[in-house]
Amino acid sequence: MKALVVYESMFGATQSAAEAIGDGLAPHGSVRVVEVGALAEESGGAVGEDVDLLVVGGPTHAFSMSRANTREDARKEGLPIISTGPGVREWLDGVRIPGGVAWAAFDTKVSTPPLPGAASKSITKELRKLGGRMAAKPMSFAVQGKAGGLLDGELERAKAWGDQLGRTAGT
Repeated sequence: MKALVVYESMFGATQSAAEAIGDGLAPHGSVRVVEVGALAEESGGAVGEDVDLLVVGGPTHAFSMSRANTREDARKEGLPIISTGPGVREWLDGVRIPGGVAWAAFDTKVSTPPLPGAASKSITKELRKLGGRMAAKPMSFAVQGKAGGLLDGELERAKAWGDQLGRTAGT
């Protein structure tokens, strides 16, 4: 199995979750974890025909995927930003995925206070439009505030989810 994990991350939590998912997928085949802007720069954002599993994730902003204005708000926090260009929303608007590819979506979102909405649900909706088949229900990983990082245990949960994806998507 060949897996591609594409992520958008503002302060690093979603990047950490993506890397842990990749670690969980690794025993099941080759895995590439790549930031969405880097993928767009190197290949126009294309998903190769040889990809069997596509995993897409991003931070939850205003109950959904980030937008240009919510990314700008994140920049105003004054902290280093990981994803400085267009986000997953824009990438999904222009990407084509190979027929038959399995896919899954994840996000990071604050746990306190519990808020409705999740970027992973919006990502799932967009991936459905692109074809392929859903490999797993959308998954959220909890962060402590905007820039506080993943909560304890979430990296392990992300790795376990990646392992589960590898087991089910590879069949």
